[in-house]
Amino acid sequence: MKNITILCALAIALSGCRAMPPKKNFSIGVAVYDSNDVFVSSICDTLQKEASNDGIHVSVADAARSQLNENEQVSDLIADGADILCINLVDRSATSTIINAAIDKNIPVIFFNRQPVESDLNRWEKLYYVGADAQESGRLQGQIAASWLRSHPEADRSHDGIIQYYILEGEPGHQDTIIRSETSVDTLSEAGISLEKTGYAICDWQKEKAQEQTASLIENGTYFELLICNNDEMAAGAVQAYQDAGIPEDQRPAIVGVDGTDEGISLVRSGEIIGTVYNNYKDQAEMIYRLADALMNHKNLQEFNLQNGHSYFSSYQKMTSDNVSSFGNQ
Repeated sequence: MKNITILCALAIALSGCRAMPPKKNFSIGVAVYDSNDVFVSSICDTLQKEASNDGIHVSVADAARSQLNENEQVSDLIADGADILCINLVDRSATSTIINAAIDKNIPVIFFNRQPVESDLNRWEKLYYVGADAQESGRLQGQIAASWLRSHPEADRSHDGIIQYYILEGEPGHQDTIIRSETSVDTLSEAGISLEKTGYAICDWQKEKAQEQTASLIENGTYFELLICNNDEMAAGAVQAYQDAGIPEDQRPAIVGVDGTDEGISLVRSGEIIGTVYNNYKDQAEMIYRLADALMNHKNLQEFNLQNGHSYFSSYQKMTSDNVSSFGNQ
């Protein structure tokens, strides 16, 4: 009788295991504003690696900075059978076409890196955002610059007690451009650094444009002692311009970036930029995939602690010569 009881229990247990629904196989459709953006590409590459480990298919479309292209690509991704959409918007204020298409087909959307306005995210319960807090990046960038300037009084080459600064900005109207620029300068001022703005240039996050703009500043003799760059690509472009002009490091302005890309990390290690703010693309990519998996397999989302029920913000970290070795190969 005892053996029969054990066998029955084992049979029930095995039957229960067989009755558990298998993990759902699903397809992810990704649309990005520009595949040449190093940081965005890093997110996509990591997302694809995470998904491939589970045999999940990921399709990536490049909008080449056209919202019209992206809208059409989203329609194609849906037609091709995407079960969930991961969207890096071209225009963060132009979400209606994508959201309407997703609602019509009942397909969840995870926006990433380029944050829609809150009212758009509130349109439907299956809209989410994964990114990082632009204000935090600007604050940490300002802290890096303030700390370096205090410990390097020779940076004030004009000896006037004022740091002349120039800003290389991303896209006009982009939340990270506006907030990073304003917050970094405000943080410097709050730290007691006297500032004078020499000017700014829009370089669309691109290394080549930043290199051209900086070369023009060098040629025209524009004077500044601090160059604030909204991302590492533009910081790298500025460094390249100074290298091409044959200007030694001790005669260049202090340069600071944001993102912690491979090139940015290399420039911190070499001392050609004073620091950057590490934007954890791995964490964001992993969250995008975990969230997609949870949505597709009807898991409880409470573990993600989403802000307002739909947004996840990764933390930034300051990266300078003092701690860059701890980041290893990112």
